Amino acid sequence: MAEIRRRRELTDARAAQEAAERSAREAQGEALNRVRELGRCRADPVYWFNTWVWTYNPKLVGTRDSTGQLVSPFLRFKLFPKQAEFIRWLQERIAAQEHGVCEKSRDTGVSYLCAGFALHQWLFEEGFKAGFGSRKAELVDKRGSADSIFEKVRIMLRRLPDWMQPQGFNPVNHDKLMLLENPANGSTITGEGGEEIGRGGRNTFYVVDEGAFVAKADAAEAALSGNTDCVIWVSSVNGMGNLFARKAHNLPRRQVFRLHYSDDPRKTPEWVRRKRESMDPVAWASEYEIDYSASVEGICIPAAWVQSAKRIGQLVRMRPSGRGRLGLDVGAGKSKSVAIARRGPVVTKVASRRHPDTTETALWALGLAQECDAPGLNFDAPGVGAGVSSTLMNPNMFEELKALRTPSGARVHSSPINTGVPPTDTEWPDEMTAAEKFGNLKAELWWTARMMFQRTHEHVLFIEGREGGKAHRPDDLIFLPSGDPDSDALALQLSLVKWFRNERGKIVIETKEQLRRRNIPSPDYADAFMLTLAPTEEGYDIHALAS
Repeated sequence: MAEIRRRRELTDARAAQEAAERSAREAQGEALNRVRELGRCRADPVYWFNTWVWTYNPKLVGTRDSTGQLVSPFLRFKLFPKQAEFIRWLQERIAAQEHGVCEKSRDTGVSYLCAGFALHQWLFEEGFKAGFGSRKAELVDKRGSADSIFEKVRIMLRRLPDWMQPQGFNPVNHDKLMLLENPANGSTITGEGGEEIGRGGRNTFYVVDEGAFVAKADAAEAALSGNTDCVIWVSSVNGMGNLFARKAHNLPRRQVFRLHYSDDPRKTPEWVRRKRESMDPVAWASEYEIDYSASVEGICIPAAWVQSAKRIGQLVRMRPSGRGRLGLDVGAGKSKSVAIARRGPVVTKVASRRHPDTTETALWALGLAQECDAPGLNFDAPGVGAGVSSTLMNPNMFEELKALRTPSGARVHSSPINTGVPPTDTEWPDEMTAAEKFGNLKAELWWTARMMFQRTHEHVLFIEGREGGKAHRPDDLIFLPSGDPDSDALALQLSLVKWFRNERGKIVIETKEQLRRRNIPSPDYADAFMLTLAPTEEGYDIHALAS
């Protein structure tokens, strides 16, 4: 009996030891898994967002789902593709130590993205220091207000698991007004408002929220220039007369990020319709369409028409067809050269390069013309374009051009274009000739484009059953690409240029000098597009597009 009891005690002891060892192994494994998970989160902020971060939507308070259950206002932060791209873009700006601008539609989550990215760096990067500034201090930090940036950070921080919180972190000691400290690695997030923007010392990066509405933005920029090499200006747009707009139009395209509501899969056509109908048209265009010219009179191609040209491809299937044409706007010095290929109503390629050698630019354009099956190469002949002209019109190039064929077998030919010459003799629908209607060829080309974009917008309205809709032949529309920096630059520039009438009552287009007075640089992408519409000796029928 005693032997049986002794054996049972040994068995129980062995089982207890094994259980303790198993528990220790599990704890060790769990700790190892957490270390691995922290390493993965540190290396990839997009993964961290999608796996561990929660956001807050107060509009969901009191709402119920289809089963009648109350919906929580706290949601997993699942980045949609453009949001993930924005996080990567922020990483690139910090790595390159350069400034950036984010043009945004309202309600696309950019403030949460910036707050969450700062929190990620605060957690995982030793000595990181982020700064936030806005036109009012309460927009940066106001306890209990989820509209403030710091409260967004707190919402995300509080819902992280305990083992991801910084060791030694105590909200009483380390979470103060406009200051969040990480005692484990020395990182901080600070905030400022109004005229204090940029006064808080050095930062790894700094976000100016709603930068288009900061009253003394130039003074803020001067203050910030001394304490960080990476300032991110984030805002919905507010016309052209501010520092934000100047930056958006003058920084290299890699430093400008655009987050439009159409990039957000939550913004359904029904949401767009209801939201647009509830707002003043100018406010809608400015706050949601990212239209800098929303309140500017005389814009030749309104931004809403351009957006329709970007969306039409989702509504109408259209393959490139007809004679291809490539427009080349030649850049001087450090300016870009821009090439745009179009086949029928479809823009098939938007490309740019920075290279001062016009011979190399000419050969680059020829290669694109061949690649895009665009045998007609139109380039601007005056000024720096003379270098391209001397290359392409050189008798030594004739044989090479004759031998150059597109995939469809067409011979590539080039045409120098001067848009400052008188317009064509084309008769327009109002029974006026182009020579009677326009001050020069440039105005005729822009007006031809205007009619194409107007028809496209009317056709989109028709498909969606909205007021003002009118059906048109697909061949009379224009289909723009989107989603890459060059295509976005084209879309932006098309809706910036104004038209007016000269002393003789003829339609003319803003000159480059007039654009500079409005702080708008030369619209090289838009000019390249217009060159695809230029008539040439090859019998290109501009009237067919204008009718």
